[in-house]
Amino acid sequence: MTATIIDGRTVAARVLESVRARVAVLHARDVRPALAFVLVGESAPARLYARRIERQAQPLGIELRPVQLPADLTREQLDQTVWDLSQDESVDGILVQMPLPERIGDADLSELIDPRKDVDGITIQNAGRLYLEMPGQFPSTALAMIELLDAYDVDPRGKDVVVVGRSKVVGHPLAELLIRRDATVTVAHRRTRDLGRHTRHADIVLVAAGQPNLITGDMLKPGVVVIDAGMNPTAEGVVGDVDFEAARQVACAVTPVPGGVGPVTNAVLLRNLVQSAEWRHA
Repeated sequence: MTATIIDGRTVAARVLESVRARVAVLHARDVRPALAFVLVGESAPARLYARRIERQAQPLGIELRPVQLPADLTREQLDQTVWDLSQDESVDGILVQMPLPERIGDADLSELIDPRKDVDGITIQNAGRLYLEMPGQFPSTALAMIELLDAYDVDPRGKDVVVVGRSKVVGHPLAELLIRRDATVTVAHRRTRDLGRHTRHADIVLVAAGQPNLITGDMLKPGVVVIDAGMNPTAEGVVGDVDFEAARQVACAVTPVPGGVGPVTNAVLLRNLVQSAEWRHA
C-alpha cells in the first residue's frame, strides 16, 4: 500500500479563500482586522513565523502588528503589554510567541487576554467552551488537524482514534474536538507504556508529541489515516513525529512534514482572527 499524501498547502489555500471573502465583508463595514503578535527577544524562528503570517495576511486585507519586547523584560512588563492590547479597540486578535523565556515561562496569559481576542484558544473561557461543546475560539493546530480530516472526507464518527500528545494547545483540545465528532478517543503520549499497543489498533492516529520519528511503521495498522503535527529540526532538516517513509507504506493517507499541518494551522489562525473581528463588531 502506498498512502495518499495529504496536501496541507491546497487545504490552506481553500481556507484562505474563504477568509478573503469574509474580510471583504468586514472592509465594506469599515472594519480592518488586525492581529497583534507579541515577540519576546531576538528569536529567529519567531521572527520567521511572524513574517510568514504577515505574507499570508496582507493580501487578504489583514494587518499584522508585531509587538517586539526585550529579552530581559519582566513578568510585569509582559502582563502590562498583553493587558493593554486587550483594551485596544483597534486590535482584534492577540498571539504571544511561545515558548516564553524560561524565567517567565509560568506567565498565565489566560486571564489577561480578552477571550474575544484569543485567536489561539488559550484563555480559561475558551477552554471551558471547548469542554462544554459551546462556540468559542479554539487552538489553531488542533483545528487544522480536524480541517485536514474533513478535507479528505475522513469521518472520525465511531472510529478508534489515538491522539499522541497531551499539550494544552494541541493534544488535549484535539481530543475534545474529536469527542464532539463522536470518535472513540485514546490520548497517549511519550511516556505511555507500549505506545504501539494503542496506535496499532487505531483507525486514525494524530500525533503532536514533539519527538522525531516517535511513531514508526510497525506501530500502525494497514489502512490507517495519519496526521502529523510534529515540527522537529534535525541535521537532515525538519521532520515530524512520524517516520513518514515507513508510514506511507502502511497508511491509506498521511501528512508530510513540512507541507501538511503547518500551512493549515496558519490559515486557521487567520480564520480565527476574522471570526474574532466579526464577533467584536457584530
